Amino acid sequence: MADHLAIEIEVGLAVQGDVLDLLAHGGLRQKMQTGKTSLFARARLEWAPMNSLFRTLSFALLFPLAQTGCAAGLPHAVDEAIARHKADRDALGIWVQAVDSSEPILAWNEDEPQNPASVMKLVTTAAALDILGPAYTWPTDAYVTAPIKNGVLQGDLVLKGYGNPMFQTEDLWKLLRGLREKGIKNIQGDLVLDNTFFNPPPEDPAAFDGQPYKPYNALPDALLLNQRATRFVFQPDPASGKVMVASDPPAPGVRIENRITASRKSCAGSDLPDMHVASTGQGAVVEFVGSYALDCGTRDLYRVVAEPQDMMLGAFRSLWEELGGQFKGDVRIGSTPAGARKIDSIDSRPLADVIRPMNKWSSNVMTRQVLLTLSAEQFGPPGNPDKGQRAIDYWLGTQGFQWPEFVLGNGSGLSRESRISARHLGELLMHVYSSPYMPEFTASLPVAGVDGTVRKRMKHEEIAGRAHLKTGTLNGVRAVAGYVLSRSGRRYVVVTLHNQPGVENGIGSRVQDALLKWVYEQP
Repeated sequence: MADHLAIEIEVGLAVQGDVLDLLAHGGLRQKMQTGKTSLFARARLEWAPMNSLFRTLSFALLFPLAQTGCAAGLPHAVDEAIARHKADRDALGIWVQAVDSSEPILAWNEDEPQNPASVMKLVTTAAALDILGPAYTWPTDAYVTAPIKNGVLQGDLVLKGYGNPMFQTEDLWKLLRGLREKGIKNIQGDLVLDNTFFNPPPEDPAAFDGQPYKPYNALPDALLLNQRATRFVFQPDPASGKVMVASDPPAPGVRIENRITASRKSCAGSDLPDMHVASTGQGAVVEFVGSYALDCGTRDLYRVVAEPQDMMLGAFRSLWEELGGQFKGDVRIGSTPAGARKIDSIDSRPLADVIRPMNKWSSNVMTRQVLLTLSAEQFGPPGNPDKGQRAIDYWLGTQGFQWPEFVLGNGSGLSRESRISARHLGELLMHVYSSPYMPEFTASLPVAGVDGTVRKRMKHEEIAGRAHLKTGTLNGVRAVAGYVLSRSGRRYVVVTLHNQPGVENGIGSRVQDALLKWVYEQP
């Protein structure tokens, strides 16, 4: 099965996801206290599995410490779910600990490095809240390169971005309205886009799974509009029997070929038409082919098909004309010239608000924007992934964490290289729970049976509404981590990492649910 079929499907400003690629296994271990002495970034160490003798001795010595009523260290309900769905017990890493306790009540393969998929977002989120602060905002500035006379800007308009993960069309409208209120009507020069606050290395959006147009593969940019996703609106007209397709925002480099045939069939189970994209060297031709049920009404499809500068130019032209402005120039990417005058600025929502959609809907590109921001703020612009890893490593060291197996990847979990153990994710969640930013962190997590990526999970169970959980799903990866409020009113940290071929096809979520329900029943 192709990797993209395993990506979490989500609703929101952009559809996002995760990935996998490690099968780790091991035995039951006693919880070891982690020393909190290092205040500096640690050198990354290669993890080596315990040898078989040490595994055998560990199991023999520690088995009496295992939870009563558990089969080989696992609760009966979890072990039964594993057996029923033919899951691999050794491919699971588990950590469960009450937030008011110093020891876990359940630890299984807790030191095995595993791919956490989107659960890695929890590390990026915690570091950002601590380093940047919940009130941190991203500005987007407007500069002019020449005087303004009688409403005419006799030079270029420069828009400089600082990585706002949620810069939307309405934010651009507010910024442009401010320029109109300052008397600018006619712009004689060009629109210059300054995205130099970030400098990520070149990257092929198709490299991960061959799906470059899916929003979960969108690449970061310091001047990112709508998470780079173009909204295609399908509007049926029953009277004429036709289906119209339009893009929002309009992108000058994108031409739509509509080859959709209207259908009188029921909308139930109906798919959207197929999309094909062809590069022309001057933009893209987006072709829609297939049938569309007229009674489906208006539907949207988000895809990344336009270059960032084309998206910005299309939105800019449309909004500027709507505001009564005139613009005949072109768009180009460049640095803000020395001597340019800042004429207006707009701030993003605070970080505490940004991480809510980022985590609830598992937005990869938003998380990557946050990590690049951390890198630029900690080590100076331009931000890049290497500086981001350094920023996270340094932060972990200052918190006393020693995670030799840890590999961050791009910070979002959309990486085959990302690694972390269940113990260390549990350690992070315990640390966050006693931190000043705990409320903002917890509020960003999806709530089981209520919202986000777990809105349909255990919806009709007693645990619904009582578990804040970040999920991760990729081919061969199912992971979940967060907090569960038990029936007794005691709160638990729960982490489960499951790396096994096919685990994304329902096996992993059923084992997870069994564990979560077991935790809910703990005193």
